[in-house]
Amino acid sequence: MRWLFLVHQVHTPSSKERVKVWRAIKKIGAVLYRNSVYVLPYSKERMEDFQWVCQQIKDAQGEASVFVSRTSGPAKDQALRALFKKARDDGYTKVQMAAEKLQRRIDLARKGKRLTDRLQKELEKEAKQLREAFEDAKKIDFFVGIPPRKISQLIEEISRTLALSPRIPAAPLPKYSVKDFRKKVWTTREGIHIDRLCTAWLIRRFIDPEARFVFAPESSLPRHAIPFDVFGAEFSHRGEDCTFETLLKAFRLRDPGLRSIAEIIHDVDLKDHKFSRSEASGIDTVIRSLADSLKDDHQLLEMGSAILDALYRLYSK
Repeated sequence: MRWLFLVHQVHTPSSKERVKVWRAIKKIGAVLYRNSVYVLPYSKERMEDFQWVCQQIKDAQGEASVFVSRTSGPAKDQALRALFKKARDDGYTKVQMAAEKLQRRIDLARKGKRLTDRLQKELEKEAKQLREAFEDAKKIDFFVGIPPRKISQLIEEISRTLALSPRIPAAPLPKYSVKDFRKKVWTTREGIHIDRLCTAWLIRRFIDPEARFVFAPESSLPRHAIPFDVFGAEFSHRGEDCTFETLLKAFRLRDPGLRSIAEIIHDVDLKDHKFSRSEASGIDTVIRSLADSLKDDHQLLEMGSAILDALYRLYSK
């Protein structure tokens, strides 16, 4: 057999770049042969895969070369095949464990009659990711050829169960008046990102101008405060809506500028591309950058509010 060997060194001190390279190597199915040397069975397509990884390594201030070689004999070929078999077996085992865990969650939810619309969608999303992981594992199974039948059966059973499961519809959302929500204390989980940050901005800007916020671990949220974007809270995800959308409906805020912002938040937070807002990825990057540099949620809210004020003015025109 002919084999492809990738010899590389990554000089960048950035752990992010190192992880990026490792993920690229893992994605194409290469296995570690020796320190900093990865191997693939030869084909033109896999040669292109390695060349693509080489370019990524060089972009990360590294050095990389690809060699085509034959082994010293059948015994060495078998040893290399064994490396791939072990790697693929490990990959299939992870997928199977994830499938069994998901199946247990579904069974528990159905037994307790707690399969709400929201939970159903979460489980369907996980089932889709599971199927994609299984397909990815099969693509890099260069020698076995026949994937474990048990995993296929588990995934099909999960899909059938979810398709046939009766859903519990979400309770109708009451209509609230902003007059009843003045000078309140509001609380949510610490480490705020897009939905929690934007919802806090919405509360202070359009519902409760003198609102005070407590950001804390979910187990330590103050009982006297109004929770939002917390599991089981009135103001949280409902059906297909993120928390920001829930508050728009609860307080009947029909402002077109807020509607545009809500669509962006939905696409970033739920990742279902429902509105396909082109601004979503950019806003997500900006908020994540602020969160990385500002560890205090109150400071993040102040900085984020300035951005949201500008967006609101733009979309309100």
